[in-house]
Amino acid sequence: MSELHRTLVRQLRRLGLDARVAPGTDAWAEVLAVVSSTYAEADDERYTLERSLEVSSREMRGLHDALSQRALQDALTGLPNRAALLAHLETALKGGRSATALFIDLDGFKQVNDSLGHAAGDELLVRAAERIRSCLRPTDLVARLGGDEFVVVCDDADAEEGAAVADRVGAQLCAPFRVHGHDAVVSASIGLASTGPGCRDAEALLGRADLAMYDAKVSGKARTSVYDAAMQCAVDTRASVRSALGDGVRGGELRLLYQPLVRLADGQPVGAEALVRWERPGHGLLEPAAFVPAARESALITEVDCWVLTEALRRCAPWCRAGATVSVNLSGRSLEGDALVDALSAALHRWDVPARAVVLDVTETDLQRVSRTAERTLARLRSLGAGLAVDDFGSGASSLVNLRGTRAAQVKLDASLVADLDVDASAGSVAGAFITTAHALGLTVVAEGVERRSQAEVLREMRCDLAQGWLFGRPGDGSLLDARFAAGQRRRVSATA
Repeated sequence: MSELHRTLVRQLRRLGLDARVAPGTDAWAEVLAVVSSTYAEADDERYTLERSLEVSSREMRGLHDALSQRALQDALTGLPNRAALLAHLETALKGGRSATALFIDLDGFKQVNDSLGHAAGDELLVRAAERIRSCLRPTDLVARLGGDEFVVVCDDADAEEGAAVADRVGAQLCAPFRVHGHDAVVSASIGLASTGPGCRDAEALLGRADLAMYDAKVSGKARTSVYDAAMQCAVDTRASVRSALGDGVRGGELRLLYQPLVRLADGQPVGAEALVRWERPGHGLLEPAAFVPAARESALITEVDCWVLTEALRRCAPWCRAGATVSVNLSGRSLEGDALVDALSAALHRWDVPARAVVLDVTETDLQRVSRTAERTLARLRSLGAGLAVDDFGSGASSLVNLRGTRAAQVKLDASLVADLDVDASAGSVAGAFITTAHALGLTVVAEGVERRSQAEVLREMRCDLAQGWLFGRPGDGSLLDARFAAGQRRRVSATA
């Protein structure tokens, strides 16, 4: 058998064909034809497979490119995302160049989301991105980190040049946005940080800009703050305070003092406000300003508020049953969950306190920022029978008319409105207008920070309902009020006998 014959036989067997054919016959020619046809088909299949692999390879490259692009781009605004921002910064800083970062947070964006819906919020973010981009130099980069946070990187720019960009951005973002048929108003808190000694990497630069942004927030919003080392010290101090306060809440270090609330018409005490203090080991008895701001930055403030509410109702239960009221300060952040509702319900039942005797003080500023979740919490607290007071009114920019939606029962005039009303005619006019308008809205008016008899007399002439301040009594342990409210209870019992 020739070598060709043997080769054909092997191939035919692989193909499953009958190979017992003698060379030189007609059958042999047919076999050759079959083999040729089979190999031709195999070549076609191989070509088709190669083409398919080539197409698949192109598709894979396209998919890879698309995924790579998505990994570096914010889906909503089309801006670079955090990963792209860091890559840009690292490249710039490796070359030894300087850079300034602007960390931008939109003030009031949450209220837009809550009032107009998330679709409107998304549209506002897209418009905000466009406005920021319009303020930049050709070499600047803007990225969206997520939520309502953006970062602008100004390459080869010092703090002064960065501040000029920040001014343009702030002005643009303060202008109203027309979204979903409504005018939405936000502003921008901007933190500015520049490269320099100790700050030559991307994460450090962003961290400093973030700290500066937080400083802008707590300093009043709608402004730019420039990073300095004291900001990091302040952050470290607040973290230390939070850690110690958490231990203090659970370790029984909080205390309550009670300041009388009097009826101006006759000077009689009708209730008290519970004021929290912290007896911190090694630091003495601390005022709220020393620890409440730090607590507000975390869920710890809810623990504090729940403790204050529970302890105040325990201590003041006899007063409340005698007809007095107790006012408790609450943080807006504590309204974002169910804890306060549970605490109030439990305390009312445990200490047999009439719900109408409980007044919950929420600041004007917190009520301006209230979310839908917080609104539901306030509604549930009211459904238990507690009253709502708008605290520190006049310290913010809201209108009394806007308070109708809060269903508040009281409004507390901030001490700044009371301070000069007896010596400054214009201050007196402002306070008088507030009181008149509040009464027209069915609100009881409480004046805070009354220290002089002349202030009390002017407020009485203005028909202000209630007042508190050092003139009527400094915060104390409540022992003096025990006797006053007990006497009032005895008089009521005698009158009805």
